[in-house]
Amino acid sequence: MKKILIMILLALGVLIIPNSVLATAFDLIAPTEQLVRGQDVKFTINIDTEGKSLSSTSVGMTYETQYLEYISTTPGNTFTTVSADVQDVGKLLITGSSTTPYSGSGTFAYVTFKLIATSSGSTQLCALFSPSTPTATPGPTATPGPSPTPGGPTSPPVPTSLPKTGESGSTVQGAILASLFFVAAGVGLFVFKKT
Repeated sequence: MKKILIMILLALGVLIIPNSVLATAFDLIAPTEQLVRGQDVKFTINIDTEGKSLSSTSVGMTYETQYLEYISTTPGNTFTTVSADVQDVGKLLITGSSTTPYSGSGTFAYVTFKLIATSSGSTQLCALFSPSTPTATPGPTATPGPSPTPGGPTSPPVPTSLPKTGESGSTVQGAILASLFFVAAGVGLFVFKKT
């Protein structure tokens, strides 16, 4: 009886080890220098595959069309080919691919815009989104103060990051199995104390 209970506890112990959740994280890095109307502005999109080998991946990007005009997308140091597909007004789908799978962290792409804002201020110009989820469009924030002259410098945008994507089903499974393990351990302790 004791051997059977020990075997059951060991089997449950092996089952409660959750599978790791593999996700791909993207970060949007805005330029830090002072921006001027008419200037080309380059945003950097970094990627962390978090242990996963990828031969292709994609990320969505929204941008404020009253402040920015899309110019181009160029590959970083992670994927050999990166392209941007205009999905809608102010919305891009950026896809990277490579014949050799990539794993690690680095620069996914550079996205270049022309600054067309007519006045200075502070706002979120761009945001990243996961193509499989609904998008959140960045919105302006009110900045009190005098209106600057057109063509004058503007404040740099605040860097944004994309929430991690992936599955959490294995975490829930691990929590359920851990609960079962503790219940079985309690029953085993009760049985062993009685004998």
